[in-house]
Amino acid sequence: HKSGFMNRMASSSAKSWIKIDPNNDFSLENFPFGICSFPPTNLPRCCSRIGDYAIDLSILAKYKNGALFADVGFETIHEPEKSLHMVPPTSVFQCETLNAFMQQPKITRVKVRSILQKLFRIIEDNDDGGKEEEESLFACLRYDEALRSAALIPMTQVTMHLPAHIGDYTDFYSSKDHATNVGIMFRGKEHALNPNWLHLPVGYHGRASSVFVSGTDVIRPYGQLQKDVADPKSGSVYGPSRMLDFELEVAFFVGGRPREHGEVISMEEADDHIFGFCLMNDWSARDIQKWEYVPLGPFGSKNFATSISPWVVTLEALEPFRCASSSGVTQNPTPLEYLYDPSYDRSMFDIHLMIQIEGEGMLIPETVSISNFNHLYWSARQQLVHHSITGCNMRPGDLLGSGTISGPTPDSLGSMLELSWKGTRKVKLGAGASPSLAGHTRTFLRDGDAVIMKGFAGGGSGQCRVGFGECIGTVLPAKTNPKVLQYWHPAHKTDTGRYSNFKLYNYWRSTSSWRVRIALAAKNIKYEYIAIPLLEGKQKDAIHKQRNSMAQIPVLEFEDNEESGKLIRLTQSVAIIEFIDEIFSGDEYGNIFPADKLSRAFARELVEIVNSGIQPLQNLSLLDKVAADSNSTISKVKFAHYVIENGLEALESLIEKVHRSKTSLGPFACGGFDPTIADFFIVPQLYNARKYGVDFTKKFPCLINVEKACSRHPWFTESHPDAQPDSPTFATTTGPDDDDSRILATNNGINGKRKQYV
Repeated sequence: HKSGFMNRMASSSAKSWIKIDPNNDFSLENFPFGICSFPPTNLPRCCSRIGDYAIDLSILAKYKNGALFADVGFETIHEPEKSLHMVPPTSVFQCETLNAFMQQPKITRVKVRSILQKLFRIIEDNDDGGKEEEESLFACLRYDEALRSAALIPMTQVTMHLPAHIGDYTDFYSSKDHATNVGIMFRGKEHALNPNWLHLPVGYHGRASSVFVSGTDVIRPYGQLQKDVADPKSGSVYGPSRMLDFELEVAFFVGGRPREHGEVISMEEADDHIFGFCLMNDWSARDIQKWEYVPLGPFGSKNFATSISPWVVTLEALEPFRCASSSGVTQNPTPLEYLYDPSYDRSMFDIHLMIQIEGEGMLIPETVSISNFNHLYWSARQQLVHHSITGCNMRPGDLLGSGTISGPTPDSLGSMLELSWKGTRKVKLGAGASPSLAGHTRTFLRDGDAVIMKGFAGGGSGQCRVGFGECIGTVLPAKTNPKVLQYWHPAHKTDTGRYSNFKLYNYWRSTSSWRVRIALAAKNIKYEYIAIPLLEGKQKDAIHKQRNSMAQIPVLEFEDNEESGKLIRLTQSVAIIEFIDEIFSGDEYGNIFPADKLSRAFARELVEIVNSGIQPLQNLSLLDKVAADSNSTISKVKFAHYVIENGLEALESLIEKVHRSKTSLGPFACGGFDPTIADFFIVPQLYNARKYGVDFTKKFPCLINVEKACSRHPWFTESHPDAQPDSPTFATTTGPDDDDSRILATNNGINGKRKQYV
């Protein structure tokens, strides 16, 4: 351990005996605070950080019976999560949250940070050749190998936790550019800012229990959604949010002694009660918010997840970067006296902020916004003072968010709501990633998207960098409650450009037809459902043979508007699906293929196992031929059973390898968070396998998991055989369901009549 560590020790421009990259957020001028755990105990404890190492403060506090912090003067404090249990001053850093340390007076917190700087700063040599330095108390970490091994832990071994027990969480709305943009969208330019906005920091109380540390996955929320976006009187439906968004924020933790009920915090006292700052992503479900927010503001649209970065950067570390707001050095109108900040021209910080999105298949994240903390209009001081003016008892560990931070330019907006301008613009992704992602876009977040927020101050010529690290969250698919679930779909598209008047000739339990129905559902395309009763042999009629010379289904029929309404027919499910995907591409449509080329090839590989390796050999006309030519010595059922099981074994083997990969976290066949064409073929094939009596519940666990994931997805429920207009009320489940199926004896009563798909 000594040799590996000492190789990293070197003098640098930062004057630390640890080598720190100039672009590292955690320089000698930073020393943030957080909660870490690491082997062998894995118990959370108070830590700081320098470079790529966490600093175990509980170890330093015990060194030589507390000699390092002997002159700090810790005060007796209370931990709210321990029912006001009295904590001895020497045990402040042994707590599992920072609340005990946050309660210390500002002077105490400043002294601790100063001691950490002394421990890692190179002490100038003297006439004795540095002997005094080695003997100095503050040289202990550099020269005491045992202490260093115990107190400094490589970040690769560290797990980060929430920095504090968050008693209460409040979110503000303090960026003038953001408030103006949102106001224009929903109220028009003339009424963009509400009359009160320039007079007080607008805020609302959030949900503390769903504040998560960076790295925690975010599950797409369910909620009530307005049924018709153009008519709120149409009511609502229940379903997953389709307009999931991020919000770029910087939050701060309250510090200092707990305030009594009725005790306010003045502008002069505000800085003493700001412990430090972190990055924050206040996830938002815009479609849920739109339906619920009048008149009391957001509720379910905001309460499901808020992500924060794990390291809390102190106010003292940010002091050198104070600056004015981009809105100006003064506020107009002048705030009321209690809210007036005489130092408003230096009340902000020059913190560079960045938002990145890394979607499935992307090799590197794409930067979608670059902003700055100074784009706020109301400062952290003003937010805290206004929060307390009613006598609200502010407590250490309370979290106050800035609200979405947006700048005045299109590339500095802090939410997808603004970047896509309420879904009317496409946000481009893929620059710098694989060539196959060129042109990828977003309007809102998709399952599998990782949102990465970064922030730092300084780092320029002659300046040390003081940063926050990252705030990361990855979107996971919504969980379902089948007892109450009503899948939500936008209105089916009627304006489909060049091609229109789609008609699908199909049969309710034809697996090939089901594949195409899934694709049409994915693209949200309205079509006319025309049933071809296979039991009646209608597929062999002369009129249908004009549509498909092989007397099969499905057939997709439509008109070409650029060729004077020329009638076009496509057969074969693979050809139809690929055509649909190519014609209806873009972020407003579902994706049928994975994003990158290799994954697309893998999806086609799975498709061909079904389409070429299983489907033709289980077809009833072929089975009849095999039985006839063998004088019934070959059983049709056994032959089909063998073919299907052999193909499923191949599928299981391939999918298992993908799902074992650390980069494939999603539940669908290709390892993603959205179904692809591979799922379109696998799920109907499993449906058909059951009809032949193939028992794959234990033998094919990966396929079962894929089927379960698809069974909750609206593309599959909408297109399921039992949901089709020609399905009998109680369909029997015996026999194969292929295009030439003749086993089902129930008369479905459709007799070839056309039914409008709804």
